[in-house]
Amino acid sequence: MRSATLILIVLSQSAFAQVADYQRDYNKINEHLMLTLGSYAVGNFTVGGVGYFAAQDEYTKRFHEMNVMWNTVNFGLALPGYFKAKKNAGDWDAAEMERQQRKTQSIFLINSAVDIGYIATGIYLRGEAENRPDESDMFRGYGDSMVLQGTFLFAFDLVACAIHKRHYNREANTFLNKLSVPLFWSRNWLNRPARLAERFLCFLSHL
Repeated sequence: MRSATLILIVLSQSAFAQVADYQRDYNKINEHLMLTLGSYAVGNFTVGGVGYFAAQDEYTKRFHEMNVMWNTVNFGLALPGYFKAKKNAGDWDAAEMERQQRKTQSIFLINSAVDIGYIATGIYLRGEAENRPDESDMFRGYGDSMVLQGTFLFAFDLVACAIHKRHYNREANTFLNKLSVPLFWSRNWLNRPARLAERFLCFLSHL
């Protein structure tokens, strides 16, 4: 019985350590993703700002204007997202690890579906420009910007989901597979006295 208890203690300590390692890598992935999104937003601020003031026509001006406005939202998401990943040092267990993983993948997949809506809206605006000759340049500029930004976000969300899924498949599944082996042996060890008693009673019945 002492051996079984020791096995469970060692197993528990190992499980907590592996979940902690998984959580650290999970947060690091989110840090890098938010840095990527934030850097993209800052790049759009720079290029869009210069392009807006240097524009020689209305279409170009509106195109850069929408890029700057759009990436104000991107930056507003990336900054708190980065600090959240940086400070997320709570103690997870295996169940919370599973829950957070499913939640993260779902968010990125839902976002990618929303991104398709952005692209479709941009295409609609471009088409609507033909029906609004007085505002044609604005509709085309805004539409092309939404197609560009929606395409980037669509690719970003799919790649982010794939990165998290690959991390989970590599680390968490390996952890769960390793966990199943010692659990099997620990259960067998705990059940050993019962099996011995059963065999002893069977022996007595044949006397």
